[in-house]
Amino acid sequence: MKNNFFILIFLIFNTLDGSGQNFGSDYIEVYFTQSITQRYQSESNYPYKTGGPILKERILRQINEAKNTIDLCMYNNSDNNIVNALKSAQTRGVRVRYIADQETSNSAINGSVNFKILYANPGEGIMHSKFIIADANTTDANLMIGSSNFTNNGFNDDANNILFIKNTDLAQAFTIEFEEMWDSSGPIPGNNPKSGEDKTDNTPHHFMIAGIPIELYFSPSDHTEEHIDEILLSAQFNIRFAIYTFTSDLLSSRIVQKKNEGILVRGITDNNDGSFGKLLYMQQNGVDVLDHTPSSLLHHKYAVIDAEYADSDPVVITGSHNWTYSANNINDETTLFIHDMNLAKLYAAEFNSRYCELAPWDCNLIATHEQEQLEMKMFPSLAADYVHIELDRIPNGPISIIVYNEAGLPVLFKKNENITQSLNFEIDIKALPKGIYFIKLLTSDKFEKTQKIIKL
Repeated sequence: MKNNFFILIFLIFNTLDGSGQNFGSDYIEVYFTQSITQRYQSESNYPYKTGGPILKERILRQINEAKNTIDLCMYNNSDNNIVNALKSAQTRGVRVRYIADQETSNSAINGSVNFKILYANPGEGIMHSKFIIADANTTDANLMIGSSNFTNNGFNDDANNILFIKNTDLAQAFTIEFEEMWDSSGPIPGNNPKSGEDKTDNTPHHFMIAGIPIELYFSPSDHTEEHIDEILLSAQFNIRFAIYTFTSDLLSSRIVQKKNEGILVRGITDNNDGSFGKLLYMQQNGVDVLDHTPSSLLHHKYAVIDAEYADSDPVVITGSHNWTYSANNINDETTLFIHDMNLAKLYAAEFNSRYCELAPWDCNLIATHEQEQLEMKMFPSLAADYVHIELDRIPNGPISIIVYNEAGLPVLFKKNENITQSLNFEIDIKALPKGIYFIKLLTSDKFEKTQKIIKL
């Protein structure tokens, strides 16, 4: 078993005591089950040098501190300590409701419990969500969401991420989803519980939490894959993804397209034994994506977009949703989009650490691209004749400029341009047809920048 670390970041706008406890404000806490390599840590990352027990301790604290209600969806649970905490909560007067998948072992809840359990049956799919809602209708409302099941492997061996969020609006949105599946607002499930394709798109999707815009989507009702695709399409600089199972035609094609546009793309996938995985397709199309081969699982389902670029829209996509047909169309799943540069950098650091474990010879390349950026301004974004480029320094050697059309095909080249005096120059685009283009600047020392424009 590996030595495990958990990374905790607080995004809290209030006074904290020495333990990091928050008083009154919304917050977001992020835990990873594997360590962030020291070279990728920054001032915003807080590593805790403890193993699996720290995440269990945090989950148990959420359960033990609940005063009124606990609603829990969990695909698989073999942790007796967590179930015992739920029993104790029910005994002290907290209403506990539990939804599990009917096909998984769920050994910890197979015995005698004093709270109601609904075993969901999403037809051909699975109940794959992983969340806890505590005290949803109070100012102390908080929830847990992530990629980890409540199992020994999930906590201690596999690479997972879990978030704890304090926000009443978000907790109530999760409650709407839970009670649609439970078919009741009371302690006993109704006669017509809904899962999979029977659910409707009935929850709010946009929230502001601790000053951070967050989007929430449940599958399959909310067309989550389309929203993921929109985020990938919006990437201007880089995409990182760590996805346990990746079989989606749409999203793998989009990844290849963005790579062809000049976007820096790196990925890791697991569970690649079947014939439907997209690892080989992406590799054959030049995408830098690795197969996670160790016996422990890369069980994440996250992507990070433009983490280092404040003038873009840095986004983290995370939750229980693998990038598969089943996750999008028949499973019960949960996904968050978190629009925040600090959290994006945190997830990028986690990604870089996992990537470096698999390809240690490439660690310096990651660091070079991320730590020595050539700053470039390109304007206007709507142009008919010329696009102007400003650099923050003279590049080391000549530069090349390639303009790609929307299909990813190069349509204009300017190669080996020497810039020795001025940091300002322009590109003549008058001959190009109207449409969307991507302008990529490359330097001889392998720096690169890509920006989208619209030719009028």
